Amino acid sequence: MKIIKRTALGLLTAICAGLLTGSLTAHAAETPYITEKQISPWAIEGVAAAYETGLVSQTFDLGEDYSLYITRLQLARLAVDFYAAEKQLSARTLATELGLVFDPPAGVELPELESGSFPDTKSAYAELASKLNIIQGSGGLFRPDDAVTRAEAAAVLQRMMAALGITEANEAPMSFADAYAIPRWAAEAVKFASGRTDSRGTALMGGSAGLFAPERGFTIEQAILTLLRMHDSKLDEGTYPGWRDAPGYNQVQVAMTFGGDCTFGRDKNFAYQRSFDEMYDLMGAGYFFSGISEFYSDDMTMVNFEGTLTNAVRSADKAFVFKGQPVYAEILPAGSVDIVTIANNHSMDYFRQGFEDTVQNLAPYVQVSGYERMPIVTVKGVNIGFASNVGWVFNEVQKTFITDAVQSLRAAGADLIVFNYHWGIEHTYRSNATQRAIARYCIDQGADLVIGHHPHVVQETEIYKGKQIAYSLGNLVFGGNQNPADKKCLIFRQTFIFDLDTRTVVSETHDAIPYLVSSVAGRNDYHPVPAA
Repeated sequence: MKIIKRTALGLLTAICAGLLTGSLTAHAAETPYITEKQISPWAIEGVAAAYETGLVSQTFDLGEDYSLYITRLQLARLAVDFYAAEKQLSARTLATELGLVFDPPAGVELPELESGSFPDTKSAYAELASKLNIIQGSGGLFRPDDAVTRAEAAAVLQRMMAALGITEANEAPMSFADAYAIPRWAAEAVKFASGRTDSRGTALMGGSAGLFAPERGFTIEQAILTLLRMHDSKLDEGTYPGWRDAPGYNQVQVAMTFGGDCTFGRDKNFAYQRSFDEMYDLMGAGYFFSGISEFYSDDMTMVNFEGTLTNAVRSADKAFVFKGQPVYAEILPAGSVDIVTIANNHSMDYFRQGFEDTVQNLAPYVQVSGYERMPIVTVKGVNIGFASNVGWVFNEVQKTFITDAVQSLRAAGADLIVFNYHWGIEHTYRSNATQRAIARYCIDQGADLVIGHHPHVVQETEIYKGKQIAYSLGNLVFGGNQNPADKKCLIFRQTFIFDLDTRTVVSETHDAIPYLVSSVAGRNDYHPVPAA
């Protein structure tokens, strides 16, 4: 069955002329070229023109719904038919010229091969697409039924144009906010596809809302409309100088924000009145971090989670033991917190049961770092590894923890490594020798940033060998004290410019931002705000 209704020769000629001038007119809206197919309204005219001009074979049935993602074999067929049409060849003649030997039966242009390069398909179109270096296999397979991503589509378009002798972009490549997500092997192809335009200045492939969305599927109708642009683009012999070096594709900015001690709940001897629990019941999960704008404008946020989320009742015999309801874990995503450290002196307040409950309750909402837990979080294509420990002493055990953490995280693919340490002496405003020795050893072994907490007050920051150390950020959302005498704290923002090709830091900036743990002076309302 033919997909397109045939029309008068004069109308076909008019559409072909429209392709060359960049004006498709409204013929597709006036004449029912396309029947029995689901095609998006914006694509109907272009799809009709592609069939009518022979860029897509009339015998090629692409299914009922053209808004579906195109498969590798479907795209191979489109690519081969397009190449043959541009070379003014039949597909059968092209196959013969490329060395395929067969005797197709009457009415069949390219039958399946008895044997070919790929064990998972006998399609002659797959074989031809491979011979033309337009679509290659992977691991010896063609993967004919796999959906084509937009990154893969860009690579195919570049190869299709190269097969026709067109290798240069004629305009500046577009900028995409998610360029970091484009696989390195596809970066040049996306530059080409977004910088190669038709006579109307429309790129072969663009984006939407400033994004390229490289992992999203490429639809059948998008592929067909791209053929029209490629056909028209052949007429432009211009070259945009330096398009392969277009900025924004190989470097990415990653902003990380850190806060200090967070205790959700209270000591078992604290009254309910004016407690964290009372404020949660009054204000809900979204209240506590809502005054920290930096948490909502970065790429990743981390705090020290000091306490437990458990229903356990047996507690340690110590001055303060902190416990909150398991539901309090929802405060973290509500506050745009992505990762927490649990390496501190309150994580075992309710013994092993309380610790395990806490990890279990946190895990659905945030990444958890602490002791043997060393997560790697991918942010804008950058793999950031996190190691956390307590730092009461600097000895061989501590050194081993640090060196092993760096080695294991690097081996697992971490590009950047951040250490969190719970250390120092409470209520002292300067770091001690142990803190400094640990922090500097971390950086000597390969860490990129060291963040500290525990003293409950702010301590100094330091630059060591070009790397940042924040010795104590103080409290933050801290249910462990209903009215701290010193309400000052820090929000620490670290920004890296990272090269995605060399996997190295190009530059860094940082900012230690003064905050107060409470928005009111006479008590703790557990709502940090910027310091006046």
